[in-house]
Amino acid sequence: MNPTNEHHEQRMQAGAPTRPISPHLAAVWGAFLHEGLMLNSKNGGRATAILELWGQGCVELIMAVCEFIPDIWKQVQPYWYGPQGFPGVFEYEVVSILGEQLGSYILKHDGELPSRSEAEQMIAELVVTFFSHGGIVVQEGDLEIPTARLVNLHHRFRERLDQLAGGEE
Repeated sequence: MNPTNEHHEQRMQAGAPTRPISPHLAAVWGAFLHEGLMLNSKNGGRATAILELWGQGCVELIMAVCEFIPDIWKQVQPYWYGPQGFPGVFEYEVVSILGEQLGSYILKHDGELPSRSEAEQMIAELVVTFFSHGGIVVQEGDLEIPTARLVNLHHRFRERLDQLAGGEE
């Protein structure tokens, strides 16, 4: 499948420092985070409940949630410029779903957002699941969730890329 937008077409060399996210893409992702967080069609009262628990205003909530955009960008780097293409629409299947998960977290945790490490784990699971569509094979009797194995591999791959970017061998 072709990339979802022109930002996917730029190439990076292995081990090169992570490019900064473009302002245009950050704005698009902010909109999709908002959509997932506040515009959940399954529950019309969800946005009101989230804002009441949050207690700091809608603009402040969106600004706080958008603080996770650099984490999404970091997690997607191993795939973004790769030759594998995109198995769907990243913004719908990762960014919007993350917004929905963040809203659910706020509802379950008395108005609090997840910690950075909890959010990074959410993002890693969404990114890995997105890029492994159709690529997960479950063996009979395999009790471990394949996504957990893929997320572990993803973390190790990210660590190695960070090492290479820093000039470590």
